[in-house]
Amino acid sequence: MGCATVYDLGQSKDVKQIVVGDYDLERAKRVARKYGGGKAKAVFVDVRKTAALARYLRGTEAVLNCTQYYWNLAVMKAALQARVHYLDLGGLFYTTRKQLKFDRQFKKTAKLAILGIGSAPGIANVMARYLADQLDRVDFAGVYNGSRDFQAYPDALSFGFSIATILDELTIAPMAFAKGQFAQQDHFSGAEEIAFPEPIGKLVMRHSIHSEVATLPLSFKAKGIREALFKINYDPQLIEAVRLLGGIGLLEQKPIRIQGREITPRVFLEQILKSRPPSGQSPKDVETIRVIVRGKKGSRAQTLSLDATTRYTTKPSFSAVARDTGFPISVAAQMIARGNIRATGVHAPETAIPPRQFLSELNRRGIRISGSTWR
Repeated sequence: MGCATVYDLGQSKDVKQIVVGDYDLERAKRVARKYGGGKAKAVFVDVRKTAALARYLRGTEAVLNCTQYYWNLAVMKAALQARVHYLDLGGLFYTTRKQLKFDRQFKKTAKLAILGIGSAPGIANVMARYLADQLDRVDFAGVYNGSRDFQAYPDALSFGFSIATILDELTIAPMAFAKGQFAQQDHFSGAEEIAFPEPIGKLVMRHSIHSEVATLPLSFKAKGIREALFKINYDPQLIEAVRLLGGIGLLEQKPIRIQGREITPRVFLEQILKSRPPSGQSPKDVETIRVIVRGKKGSRAQTLSLDATTRYTTKPSFSAVARDTGFPISVAAQMIARGNIRATGVHAPETAIPPRQFLSELNRRGIRISGSTWR
């Protein structure tokens, strides 16, 4: 996702310089050289060292945090210290809720933090805002993340993005907003068949832990929202594989002692999965983020929906997931720099970003927005 972000920034005539910071300096150099459009330089950064990170951030417009969400709070603190705008790709519900508590501190610096501005969360939130603005009352907001990859992989444990995040999504109990309250759901519950545009077709969607559910009920509280959810389709083989791994204890976070050494099973599993040789196969995926909002316009009940559909590309080689996650954070940062977004404090995308302008920018990048209310 970060590679796609650097690429989009590099293609913009308004962006003068990009600093690619990473703990793996050699990899950062490769990304800067390959995707930065001649504007990028690479630096070694350890996000756990707040003061050092803040030094790199001073004088920039914003920090676009594409690290594992475990580091969101650390990077936010460095952004505050450097007095720069902050954006990230999401906090998987619980981290997002912690981040919202920094609102007052960002307002004091007159800077903005946008939480979760990728695809879902991100595009989904802004589409929800676009639809909610057309209603006087909002009863329900549902986000459905449907994708299909037409590439053949060796097995179900071939991952298209962060292994840690995927394992978290599959093992942390989902949350939904039901009857006006946040409520924990059973793993893989809420099976619902949804028909997406071809070539995706029909998919079975299930509850999953995600950041949209953490913010949409707060953002649309004044409109009376009672229900909000996020559902996604995971490969049934992957679900079964994770169930098996959990059943034999490899997802446990509590250390165990083996031959005199303490080892955390989950950490061990992640290292094994990361060390597997890559499949060598580039994704051939298509993804649609669908948002459905139900409510009333006057006394009339209405159901509105919007889709954002993205396809993989070969030049440059990016999966659909990389494009629709990596491009939006770049678009939002550029809108901040141009003065199109003027909010300060900590915001979810739906409360900070002008929907039509943002979605139009995505449309121009090949992330196709469609729906009966989109013109």
